Amino acid sequence: MMRANAPKLSIKAEVDEIKRRRILNEAVQQFFKNGYEGTSLESIAEALGVTKQFIYSRFRSKVDLLVAICRTGASAADLTVSFSANLSGDPAAKLAQVIRFFVRLQIENRLEVALFFREAKSLPDAEALAIDDCKLRFHRMLCGILNEGKEAGLFTYEDTSLAASALGGMASWTFTWFQPEGRWDSDSVADQLASLALRTVGMESASPGVLANTGDKSAEG
Repeated sequence: MMRANAPKLSIKAEVDEIKRRRILNEAVQQFFKNGYEGTSLESIAEALGVTKQFIYSRFRSKVDLLVAICRTGASAADLTVSFSANLSGDPAAKLAQVIRFFVRLQIENRLEVALFFREAKSLPDAEALAIDDCKLRFHRMLCGILNEGKEAGLFTYEDTSLAASALGGMASWTFTWFQPEGRWDSDSVADQLASLALRTVGMESASPGVLANTGDKSAEG
């Protein structure tokens, strides 16, 4: 996800990044269609019209491709944690903003997210543990917002960790059913899930009007 303050790349670095992205995009498509085990570097190279050496010059192995893809699939959690650190307003506004931001990222990277869930078993142990830590940071962030809202008398639920798991799961699994050609766009889905999240923690008056005042449009771009 590009940021306005990202460092400017040299022409050579831009070309290298384009080549790297082409390889990753083809790997995503083949891993998703044929599975990780059912895909070879030869098939990726053939689809791109390049040699295997072209791929090896940027990725050491097929598992390196999977690691890069799964990192993208898991990155929404850490990006959302960083986003949450700069939020102001009451806990309800924070929760709505966090869910909207996270859902949009899940939809944007839905194939990578799907592969992360489906092929995580093939990741090296160290990488799998790093991604688990990423998920834990996201869970703890949600717990913090929920506790803040409960202490303020805004939220009603029994167990914080269970509530955070429920909300995180609801937002995470968007990739399984969202269809780009369907009747919902990503923003309307993000709005509705944010509203559902607020209702889940006891805010019966949660509505699109509440979400309109959360000010999370700064997350885009």
